[in-house]
Amino acid sequence: MGKGIWAAVLLLGAVGAQAQDHAAHAAHAAAQAQSLQGESAAGTVADVPVQDQSGRSLHFHRDLVQGRLVAINFVFTRCTTVCPLLGARFAQVQKQLGDDAGRVALISVSIDPANDTPQELARWGRAFGAAPGWSLVTGARADIDQLARSLGASAADPASHVPLVLLIDERGKPRPWRRLDGLADATVLTAALRGAMAQPVE
Repeated sequence: MGKGIWAAVLLLGAVGAQAQDHAAHAAHAAAQAQSLQGESAAGTVADVPVQDQSGRSLHFHRDLVQGRLVAINFVFTRCTTVCPLLGARFAQVQKQLGDDAGRVALISVSIDPANDTPQELARWGRAFGAAPGWSLVTGARADIDQLARSLGASAADPASHVPLVLLIDERGKPRPWRRLDGLADATVLTAALRGAMAQPVE
């Protein structure tokens, strides 16, 4: 068999193996997300410094979460498996909420801050049609690690992160945090947010 044919066979094998790895990661991540769904006591969101996709310097809790109803997920722009799905879900939720989209803050936290500059996050957000009200944030590695821990997540290994969406309602008295499967149909997240909106603020 000629060298060219051998090269083609090896390349196809490598591509196939990579596709299988990506599919396995996505399936494993979805299973983890489903196992972690539910409610947990309201915690303390770390008020670490971050930058959004416009390059603005913010403090995560006081500027993005305090006094708001928010949905938070964790992504990184070089991810080719679950993160594009998470981005697509948030974009769909904004559209499904329609006129109510302004009552919710969507936040995507990069767990690969060494590579995810504000410019990269802006590019990634544009690819999904991110509308106003969806903040994509990055920051120093230590600050992102602290933030992830405060939210019950881990940023240690971006490639194995769990695709959860965390719902936090700080419009009134503390409410339990809700964890949803970030890969579920967008209508599930939209319904959860509408349900939270319908609750009286105490």
